[in-house]
Amino acid sequence: MKVEIPDSVRRQAAQCPHDFSCLETGRCGDRDMCEVTHSYGGNVMLLASKEQVHCAYRVAYGHSQLCVCPVRDYLHARAQIRFS
Repeated sequence: MKVEIPDSVRRQAAQCPHDFSCLETGRCGDRDMCEVTHSYGGNVMLLASKEQVHCAYRVAYGHSQLCVCPVRDYLHARAQIRFS
């Protein structure tokens, strides 16, 4: 499942601890990519899981978890466009 993304998006995610494995395998390192329940735009997504996972782009927000990863946002937006 090799996914190509713009270099500008890749540069914004320079802190990726998994060397962009999501683009090759659809997984974030050794776990599934975080499921997004809502996107607020601007690289801010509400995650289905409330589990705290070590990730430079995962942020605790109240009793929820947010993802601010530019690559995950790009992939989520791309999936929404494909299925709309």
